[in-house]
Amino acid sequence: MQLREPLQNYFGTADTESLLDESMYSNQDLKEDKIRLKRQRQGIQKEMDNYAQEYKQLLQKGSEADSLDRQRIAQKAKMAKKKYKIKKQQYKKNSLVLGTVVTVEGARELMEMHDGANQSNIEGILQNNDINADQVQEEMMDQMIQFELDMDVMQEVQQSLDLDIMSSDMSVEGGDAELEKMEEMAAGNMSEEQVDLDAEIQVEEEEAVSADIEMDDLDEAENQLGL
Repeated sequence: MQLREPLQNYFGTADTESLLDESMYSNQDLKEDKIRLKRQRQGIQKEMDNYAQEYKQLLQKGSEADSLDRQRIAQKAKMAKKKYKIKKQQYKKNSLVLGTVVTVEGARELMEMHDGANQSNIEGILQNNDINADQVQEEMMDQMIQFELDMDVMQEVQQSLDLDIMSSDMSVEGGDAELEKMEEMAAGNMSEEQVDLDAEIQVEEEEAVSADIEMDDLDEAENQLGL
């Protein structure tokens, strides 16, 4: 995968076993990398915001200029957009490397929970009822939110490293129901006291069970029809 090139450039290797080996990539180096990448990420995001703002301002300025100045301003706007694009590519590379650090950290924590574990049986560890894999997944989700890492990035990283720690149903994207409640509160149609989280969770669980039943019925019908 293309992902392996930026990992090779940053870590000096894209080999999963090497990244999980503390003697080759120490926990201290991992922590320092996380801090460095976070600062780099913040800097890149700030530059992206600046170029985006500059681009919009130049477009507005050009719209109010005469035809001669408009051409000159258009060239400046084009350059601002090009600089934004370069920074966006840097942000993407940062996401891949930071996602790798978070994944390696999570995999090591899982391995520590199971004596003698290695990267080849991470899936087995996740299925082991004696291992609190949910805790590791929740910690990784917290870091994803903290570092603003997309689930797509994490899945790309883990696919490349063959470390399937986080399932796709753990995505934190969406939030349509939450946005709707925020808008209701902003309009004064709902108060904080009216929010019943337990009731919402119960409804979601009932809907999930209903969806599973419908899927089972569909599978059974297809089997009977020989599909």
